Amino acid sequence: MQVRMILAAAVVMGIGAQAQAWEPEGTVEFVVPYSAGGGSDVNARMLAETWRANDIVDANVVVLNKPGGSGAVGNTYAFSKTGNPNTLMTFIAGQMMSTISNDAAVKLENVTPLATLSVDTLVLVTRSAEDFADFDALVAAASAEPNSITIGGVSRGSEDHLVFTMLSDSLDAELQYVPFDGGGDALSALLGGHVDAAIFNPSEIGQQVAAGRAHPLGAFSEERLSEPFDSTATFAELGYPGVAISLFRGYAGPPEMPAEAVAYWEEKLKAAYDTEMWQQDYIQDKGLVARFMGAEESAEFYAAEAEKYERLLKAAGFID
Repeated sequence: MQVRMILAAAVVMGIGAQAQAWEPEGTVEFVVPYSAGGGSDVNARMLAETWRANDIVDANVVVLNKPGGSGAVGNTYAFSKTGNPNTLMTFIAGQMMSTISNDAAVKLENVTPLATLSVDTLVLVTRSAEDFADFDALVAAASAEPNSITIGGVSRGSEDHLVFTMLSDSLDAELQYVPFDGGGDALSALLGGHVDAAIFNPSEIGQQVAAGRAHPLGAFSEERLSEPFDSTATFAELGYPGVAISLFRGYAGPPEMPAEAVAYWEEKLKAAYDTEMWQQDYIQDKGLVARFMGAEESAEFYAAEAEKYERLLKAAGFID
């Protein structure tokens, strides 16, 4: 609660200030704390392209991948840019969870929330129906030989690891979790046959599913997703109620970002959100849920989510 009040107050003071109009000069670094090809990377590159194609941001925006440490490397890099108005960072639920589960040096209160543009979820996929026709087949294989079935996902203590634990705890079978630095690395491992199945955001694996190069086994969503996952049952439908998660996709700046820069980036993020390109090519095509929250609302929302994730991580045994 204290963190929530501090974040909200800081953002209100910044946006409420009558700052002069500001625009970025020089190159803007858009930090992604995960490897290329993952959900955050896809998100950042789509946003940068939406800004460019719609003449929203008149600056050179460079996406900078800083994977490692369950997001800690990217978080720390952004933190090192204290006060820099030309530094942005993707900020997602799993990133926040990792700061809590790993007791990271850089936490929510060390960044400046800017906006949130969408809500995401996760799916479990294998390479093809020949490997496992459905989730029951995977469970049967795991029951026959405990810890023989490997499930890939992003870093320990992440949202992938959390839903894996929630699902695993619901089974009379033992699965093995294999962590990677990002969704791109997990995808390479899956397609290369190094793991039996893996957990992804729909945006990370949708193209492979549509092309028949990956086979979905279940969705961690509350409701059925859109194509190509419209025939994929939720885990609640498969008989595992409560095995679901909803994840925010937002953006943050470094500590002490100037008020005029916060206002600028909030406006430009809203402008991208309102374009047909973003709604069609990202939200609809990637299977996300559109939801815009500005800087102040995002600060309050992130703080509330941090409290929720702390409860979930404690219940899962990740933290004391």
